[in-house]
Amino acid sequence: MKTPDYRTKKNILQHQRWDPLIGDPNLTNASVYELRVLDDFLAFLETRKMTSLADLTVQEFVRFNGHRKTEAVLRKLRYAMEAVFPGHPSVLVLEEAIRSLGKKPTRKSNSGKRRLSKSVHFEDLPSAWREAFGDMDAGIDRNGQLPPATGMMDTHKMKLRQLLCSARAAGLPDELSVDTVRAYARDLRSRELAPATLRSSFAAVQKFARYTAADDETLELLADLTRVYETKAHKAKSKKFEHLQNTGYSPVELVNQAHEILSGVAMIHSSRSKQERRNRAAALALFSVMPVRLADTRFVFGETLFWTGERYTIETVLSKSGYPWAADIDPRLNVFIDTLILRGCDPAWLDQLREECLANKRALFITNIGEPVAYGYVSDRWRAAVGTGEHIARTILHTFLGIELGQEGTDMAMAANGQRHHGTAKAYQDDALAMAQRMKGQTELMNVAQQSDLKMFEFR
Repeated sequence: MKTPDYRTKKNILQHQRWDPLIGDPNLTNASVYELRVLDDFLAFLETRKMTSLADLTVQEFVRFNGHRKTEAVLRKLRYAMEAVFPGHPSVLVLEEAIRSLGKKPTRKSNSGKRRLSKSVHFEDLPSAWREAFGDMDAGIDRNGQLPPATGMMDTHKMKLRQLLCSARAAGLPDELSVDTVRAYARDLRSRELAPATLRSSFAAVQKFARYTAADDETLELLADLTRVYETKAHKAKSKKFEHLQNTGYSPVELVNQAHEILSGVAMIHSSRSKQERRNRAAALALFSVMPVRLADTRFVFGETLFWTGERYTIETVLSKSGYPWAADIDPRLNVFIDTLILRGCDPAWLDQLREECLANKRALFITNIGEPVAYGYVSDRWRAAVGTGEHIARTILHTFLGIELGQEGTDMAMAANGQRHHGTAKAYQDDALAMAQRMKGQTELMNVAQQSDLKMFEFR
């Protein structure tokens, strides 16, 4: 039977281990319950001849927990450490120890494959399809068709994996036919995807169908579907303009919005919500000025993300084109990366924690439990902030710089986006630029009106 603990604050603080902290307001404000568990832990560390909290590992916390059936004592210890040593990195290690003890054993799948609901695994495609993709990967032409760009191969493979999933769900053979294309179209429409997404899906299947010499009826159906959703995508641009208005047509507005998101972290108690907010702020700020594609947003310290001593730099290879791409991040945006490194720790630990991130090749965006985020996470965070994915950042930058600096601004936007063709820039500007110019003209007119006699604008 466990002996009751009746120690008072005075009893605990009489021990010499507490002498360095006497007079510390955090110590004064800590409850007796917090001091009891923390005193037990510090006594444990003394038996382990450990003198620095910075040296703590997950294993040390697990040893302290001993043979207890739950991690309840470690949870109490976390509250105690947060009270007495606020912002210390050892709390992050303690949280990892709590998670390791709280994990329940999971039953392993017999197949070892991740279960997919909207596609099949690549190895499940018909052998003829896999051979065709092999030729595409090798850059080989077929039936007068060039293979897709290297960076788009994964997308094309995914569309065919989705199509086969739809075909099998409908009880159809593993083939590219009118019936399987219709089954795929039904599934895509049921998911309420944007017309532009549907257009790109059918265009990818159409490309593969031509490459593998599918029958004329199938090719005609795919051409019709691509054409239909091309028209619908063009008509749907008004929705894009609504989202653009949420961004203020300006990276500066997005960065300001990111600062507001970050400032609210301190008011949140949930560690999960805190980390989501940090990630959302960083995703919005960084990719408003570096609007790369979603596949290129998965920055990793020491691999694609580096520290020069005063600023962060990016060195990567663009997924679509395969071109090398490098960028110096404006030091005014350092705070967004720093906060993802600190994860609530005191800024005094920034240099040490940054070095650990670089040495451990840690992902920039991680969850509150320290795991890399999912593939579409950055786009999801943009959607939470402005109502649409981060792909709109390219349009924002082209629109903003095109208005402010003309052709020079367009060239700057192309460099920031990793683009090389002016036709691409024109596609991103066009209607959005015209609308933004009208808005700017209206704003300037209002400014003139505010500075002048309003009667000059009245009809007489």
